[in-house]
Amino acid sequence: MKNGFGCRLVSAVCALALLAALLPTAAFAAEPDTAAAPQTLTAAQVQDMQQADTAVTALTGSDDYAGMTQAQRTDAALDQLEQLVDEGLVAKGSIYADEENGMVSFAYTCGALGGILTDLDEENDTVAFPSGEALDRLAADASGNGTLGSAAIYYAFDNTVNSTRYPYYAYMQTYWTSQGLDTTLNTRVTLSDLRRMGRYDVCVLSTHGAYYTYEYGWLWKKTATEPLILLTEQSNFWSDFRYGLDLLSHRVVKINGMYAATGAFFRSAYRGSGIVLSETCEFYGKNGHVDTSIADGLLAGGAKAVAGYVNNVYSVYSRSMLWDMVNRMIAGDTLEQAAEDAKETYGTDDIIWYSGQGGRRPHAAASYLMLSGDHTVRLPGVSAEAPAEQQAA
Repeated sequence: MKNGFGCRLVSAVCALALLAALLPTAAFAAEPDTAAAPQTLTAAQVQDMQQADTAVTALTGSDDYAGMTQAQRTDAALDQLEQLVDEGLVAKGSIYADEENGMVSFAYTCGALGGILTDLDEENDTVAFPSGEALDRLAADASGNGTLGSAAIYYAFDNTVNSTRYPYYAYMQTYWTSQGLDTTLNTRVTLSDLRRMGRYDVCVLSTHGAYYTYEYGWLWKKTATEPLILLTEQSNFWSDFRYGLDLLSHRVVKINGMYAATGAFFRSAYRGSGIVLSETCEFYGKNGHVDTSIADGLLAGGAKAVAGYVNNVYSVYSRSMLWDMVNRMIAGDTLEQAAEDAKETYGTDDIIWYSGQGGRRPHAAASYLMLSGDHTVRLPGVSAEAPAEQQAA
């Protein structure tokens, strides 16, 4: 009996090994273990991805798609991806619909990962920046600080055309520069730009974020989830070649045909000693699944401190918090002091702010600020011992 069982076990193992050898490599495309991943994409693989992206962007860029409910967008995305499976452009069995996080994910046949957003962001009510006495007070607090350092705002919410957001960031750049924090505003953010974040003392990630869930494996399906930084950099043939290794190693994902960066990307790319402030949704994951992968990647590359949000955050709340925090740091506060001042002004979470504005239909879970790294860090041009009147602010 023992010998018969052993023979059957060996036969079963051999059969599985033979089956694995005969199956196309695409069956394992979504497996996150990329130790043996190829080092580059072939021209044929890039062409296939571009063909798939053309179909995806035709869907997501249409007026019909924008006018659908989220459930209808999910159905439309699934239909489109199943067509691409039939055409051999998307890996069979790789499609995963995550309605809770508004994403349908998939794998290209080469192994790179993609996604289609089904929960479209909407800007909420605008908020006026302080003026008059409030700005005079901030300027007085900052006087005598001299050159405080350098900053970059990586703005990728939209293309700035007819944007309700963009004017606020243009104002921030002008005002902060006038107060001694030399600020650059980048409105055409690329992955290559993010690789150079380390040259700035303060980096602001002003763009959309998403929570990306996908399935991988063959016999036993597993799911993995990670936060993404979404860019407006449209993929094309030559960019896919340039970012080939990042795509194959899943450091970069393509969402709606545009590039998105993962925590692994920042771990690989960031080399600096600055402060990173993020406005993106779900930068730190969401309630029940707080994810520090992006912050950890930045800290591993030398960042002194990182600030960002758990859950989807109202854009006006995050922008107001950013405005207050940077102004207080210009005035001499530590990052932690600046964050506490902003929370005192706008609320400890965005539902408190929303309700204070008269809102009656808040989103499901409040978004709140998290800090990682050195909470006592100041701008490099600020004295380590800030004046007492600044510390009390």
